[in-house]
Amino acid sequence: MDDEHTLREADARVRRALWPDDAVARRVLDVLDVLDRAIADERAPRRRARGFQSAVVLAAALILCVTGVIVWQSRHAPSAPGPASSDSLAVTGTGSMVVVEHPDGRRWIVGPPPERRAGRNYVIVVQK
Repeated sequence: MDDEHTLREADARVRRALWPDDAVARRVLDVLDVLDRAIADERAPRRRARGFQSAVVLAAALILCVTGVIVWQSRHAPSAPGPASSDSLAVTGTGSMVVVEHPDGRRWIVGPPPERRAGRNYVIVVQK
């Protein structure tokens, strides 16, 4: 059985059905040309937008790096004594005794315990 002739005929019918007319082909090409120009026009602002986005990302990365370096240095750098405030304590010492005095008049004495006396000890408390 020879069905080669039938296959060619079916193929020709399918091609004729799918192949557009010249007028349709020109309209499709015109539409594609318009779309191509529209896409080309849209690409220029997007490039500028991408450049702006890149600059923003770069600036954010730079700020993050600088912040990281500052935090790292503050944690690993030796601490310097800060400025004295008005509420600072005055510390003086002679020998093994240290006296700490607050601006409001309170005073703490830090040192070895006093020698115990042989007699009776008493304390007098006077309220100011």
